[in-house]
Amino acid sequence: MDKKRVLGILLFVFSLIILFWENNFVITGKVVGESFSFSFVNLLGLILLISSFILLISGKKTLDYLVIPGGEDDWKKPRLDRALEEKKSGRKIKKMYWLKGKDSEEDILLLGEIAKPGDRIAFDTFPIHYREYKKLIKKAQRDGKFPLEVKTENLATEQGPKEWIYGTLGLLEETFKRRKLDYKKNRNEKYLGKLKKLVHKFI
Repeated sequence: MDKKRVLGILLFVFSLIILFWENNFVITGKVVGESFSFSFVNLLGLILLISSFILLISGKKTLDYLVIPGGEDDWKKPRLDRALEEKKSGRKIKKMYWLKGKDSEEDILLLGEIAKPGDRIAFDTFPIHYREYKKLIKKAQRDGKFPLEVKTENLATEQGPKEWIYGTLGLLEETFKRRKLDYKKNRNEKYLGKLKKLVHKFI
């Protein structure tokens, strides 16, 4: 159960206790009827009651896709653990989807083939990698390769120095790259590929 829902339930129970206590535990029309007095305590109870409804209604919404990137072997277990944690929280997830692109750009292009306008998609990865995905989505939408009005969120996994270096390089690449997105086999990026291999070798 997510934190918002727990807090909403606690506020709801607490607000009822306040209202019933202030009104001598009368469950009939006294709480909301003509004899209900707008004292400070009653007003506080009403505010807490309304707040509890807002928290319960604004809880985590259903996910159409929970997507899990591939990547390095030491990233797979934390991502899988995070996905299972979200599933156990009670949140409704329509489909869990492993991203099988050869890089982040391909991940977004493949996801764009199955996503629909209005979908809610959660990315199970470290925060800076999610920022790269967000930039790629905007570019894919620009190129007509990803639906508009898709809502995304990050199911964040731990971001250490290695993740930060990889993520920063990817984010910088997407910040300065202006070409249309395409699958790796159609790209001429020999020097970029060599640079990525060199970075991979040293970290």
